[in-house]
Amino acid sequence: MNALGMIEVYSFTTAVCAADLAAKTADVKVIAFDRTRPKSADAPAPLVMQVKIEGDNASVKEAISAAKAYAEDEDMYIISHVIPRPDTETEKMAYLLDVNKDKYNKKLPKTFLGWEGEAPRVDFSIGLLEISGMVAAIVGLDAMAKAADVSLIHSEKRLGGRLVTLIVKGSVSSVKAAVEAGAKAAAPLGQIHGKAVIASPHGEIMKYFDYED
Repeated sequence: MNALGMIEVYSFTTAVCAADLAAKTADVKVIAFDRTRPKSADAPAPLVMQVKIEGDNASVKEAISAAKAYAEDEDMYIISHVIPRPDTETEKMAYLLDVNKDKYNKKLPKTFLGWEGEAPRVDFSIGLLEISGMVAAIVGLDAMAKAADVSLIHSEKRLGGRLVTLIVKGSVSSVKAAVEAGAKAAAPLGQIHGKAVIASPHGEIMKYFDYED
């Protein structure tokens, strides 16, 4: 590994968006999403996510800088750092992965250490909705599916803080309509901790989600 870049942010939604921007900014690989929980109840979300990337030193610095600027604009930034030429033991820890644990992603690797596959190319947009509570999440998903032509490609339910993150795919307009409808329906039942639309998501984030074309 030439260089390891890390950025910690609040919420899975922020992490995915930051990773997408990092991959679009420079020639880097997104190697893992990891998590912990914030100590303070006043944190903007009950979840801290770390995005880890690798590449040459200049590219990693550029990618992390772009991701940091995004997270700061969202008021979700915590810390970031770049390690040139990390030790092999550090590299092993860097690849620790804390997503892909539910019924989705059965076909995907649980670590990208030594992975030789190719990141997919997609021709759709994705929408993310991050909610406290399963009941609120199901209500939100129902509203999303009824509001627009979208399909669920991933749900992340084991990241702590009762958070459920729903990811749907479709056209940009469909995804936007779905996310807004889902947030509106779910808000009375559970706090919304993140919502976003990513047009033309990069393959470096899509390799974490198992979906059918």
